[in-house]
Amino acid sequence: MSNLLGKYSVYHEMDVSRFLEDFMQELESVKVEKNLRRIRLAAGYSQSELSRLSGVNIRNIQLYEQGVQDINRASASTLASLARPLACTIEDLME
Repeated sequence: MSNLLGKYSVYHEMDVSRFLEDFMQELESVKVEKNLRRIRLAAGYSQSELSRLSGVNIRNIQLYEQGVQDINRASASTLASLARPLACTIEDLME
């Protein structure tokens, strides 16, 4: 966002559609951290530790954190298995 604010002098005279195009490109470049990763790191666990504690395959954890696999479509039992060692709710893990 600071990149866009720094370009104010250019944008304030620009057509709004051009600004929106640049804004959307900037937005796409931002990598959003997934809830599972954020909570796991806050708990101090590596992916392998979380896998061991939860019984969820490490590859699934990786795919959820990368956004390749949608955690919102995970089974309730998988979400509960992940939430237990992380001391969070299932809802906290969902995007």
